[in-house]
Amino acid sequence: MSYHDPVDHQIKQFLKPKTQDVVLPDTVQLAVENALSSLSEPKTKKKSYFKQWRWAAAAIALFFAIGAVTIYTVPTFAEMIRSLFAKDNLDIGLLRAQELGLVHNPHIKVKDKGYTLVIEEAVADPTRVTVALQLFDKKGKHEREMLILGEPNNITIKDDKGNIVGSMYDMGYTNDFYYMVEFFSEPLQTDKITIEGNINTLGNRNVPSIEGNWNFSFDLDMKEANSKTRVEELSGTYTTPHGMTVNLKRITRMVQGVRFELETELDDAAMARSPGDLWEKQMLSFHFETLDNEEIHSVNPRKSGYMNSLMTSDYTVIGDGKMRWSYTFKYLPENEPYRFVLDGYSIAEVDGSKFSFRPAELSEPKDFTILKDRFELIGTSMEKSQRGDKTDELAVLFYGKMDNEISYEVWKAYDSASKQYNVSMRGVSGLESSLPDGWKEGYISMGDRIMNNPYKFRIEGLDHVPEELILEREVVDKRYNDPNWSVTLNE
Repeated sequence: MSYHDPVDHQIKQFLKPKTQDVVLPDTVQLAVENALSSLSEPKTKKKSYFKQWRWAAAAIALFFAIGAVTIYTVPTFAEMIRSLFAKDNLDIGLLRAQELGLVHNPHIKVKDKGYTLVIEEAVADPTRVTVALQLFDKKGKHEREMLILGEPNNITIKDDKGNIVGSMYDMGYTNDFYYMVEFFSEPLQTDKITIEGNINTLGNRNVPSIEGNWNFSFDLDMKEANSKTRVEELSGTYTTPHGMTVNLKRITRMVQGVRFELETELDDAAMARSPGDLWEKQMLSFHFETLDNEEIHSVNPRKSGYMNSLMTSDYTVIGDGKMRWSYTFKYLPENEPYRFVLDGYSIAEVDGSKFSFRPAELSEPKDFTILKDRFELIGTSMEKSQRGDKTDELAVLFYGKMDNEISYEVWKAYDSASKQYNVSMRGVSGLESSLPDGWKEGYISMGDRIMNNPYKFRIEGLDHVPEELILEREVVDKRYNDPNWSVTLNE
């Protein structure tokens, strides 16, 4: 400053504790210093009045600094929620945590090699952990692309016994901070968690790596969040026309999410269609709706534009033919009735459907249909093997309309000499002819006709074009959309 007296020291001591817990970008610090240094030496002997004026100026400078930091740096979760309001994409879980006073402020600030890592907000409950992390360069600019998680960098979550129970990842979503999350498929049971960051390298493909130490650790008390957890036992049983029995079990309501559990069991006939471990390869389709038939959430529907707030899902085998399923949503209604509707399910089953063709005759497309799945073969090509052995393999190009699912299909190929080959599939797929109010209509489109990009059967090890080729689907991911069952909850 250009004017030195004891007041300057007092002002500095006043400002220091007010700003030490926030990262002031250089531009902000410079503005504050300029604001104070621009105060001219008094031309009056009224020292006491001048001191009061300088104190007022210092307060204004502090207000400016804090205001600038608020705009310039980490937005709070409250600000993020306001932006989500604007985008019609409200995170009700974070809002609920804020309303209950469960937003933690760990005040993490780690500096090294000109970069500062900052964490000002964290939210945790048995559902998930959410952390807003920022990384500033020496000019106070947030570096959104410099932190890459994965070896050697990681952020782990430990329970109160020191066991690692999760590893955080960046959801992306916003350029304002690294949106770090971890979802728990099983509600976390601990009174305390520790967030440990091992950050030793910054950089990306376009920026040389910078080695340093931005490690951090902080604890979050879970007792208050745990006390908000409530369990609601459910009832309801239904057996589908093709032998799957569904039992609703419970709903667990937590601060940031709601966990919905049910169990399924296959009868002997259904198990016979899925021998070995095929029966374990399943998928459920269902939705929740109001009593006025307005959609709340959907899981694996065929409809277009469906509502999706599913955070995590999991299933475990609990017996022969028996599975336990859990799904965690951002919310489910608490104080009004709503319906659970089972739309369908799929399961891997033995198929054996096949079709044969002569590759030389594919100058014109050939159509084949098996179990309501339609294939339009349009040609073949020799392509480099994707196994990395520099050999060629035959690719069969096609477009498809699949009524069944495609996750667990298994195909084999046979040439003219009946030699068997493994088959892999490559391409893009998506739902077609799905309707906004149709939970079961629509099919999976294989390949992109608009971009002239067909799907491919890759015949592994077949390095020539045979006179005839047989494609056999050994396992079909069979889709059943004939359940007719709903249950009213919260009655």
